[in-house]
Amino acid sequence: MRKKKTMHKHKHKHRHRSKGTTVPLTFVIFAAAIFVFFTALQLYHAAFVDFPSDVAIHQQFNDLGNALSTKTTGAILTVPHEGTVEFEETLPQKIGGHNYRLDFNASLEELQLYSFKGYSYNYTLSGTSAEVNVSVGTITAYGGTSKAKIKLERLI
Repeated sequence: MRKKKTMHKHKHKHRHRSKGTTVPLTFVIFAAAIFVFFTALQLYHAAFVDFPSDVAIHQQFNDLGNALSTKTTGAILTVPHEGTVEFEETLPQKIGGHNYRLDFNASLEELQLYSFKGYSYNYTLSGTSAEVNVSVGTITAYGGTSKAKIKLERLI
């Protein structure tokens, strides 16, 4: 009988020790997993948030640039010799939450959109400088203004 008693006593001590280490070890493993998860979220922030936002902003700039270049090209065709055509274009206040600037550069034959966050887009107006002089109100229209006056003059 003595052997059974000591064996039973030995098992009981072993169980008592394992309960003490399980809770802290579980906490450490759980905390490490949470840390890795949040670190991965920060590392892939650009893939989850910035990239889709950049695509949407690019599309909005393209929509505005293409609409303005199409309207300007159509207006160039209607300018009489030694005459002028002036039209107003309504601009969005912001594109993708960013302020921007609109420039018509007749010598480069381009319509340029610049965002103050670093985006820059050029839209070609081929043959503009040979046909007309283009001016936009005070040369530049900012996204804070709701309308931009575009004036086309044919000097031929």
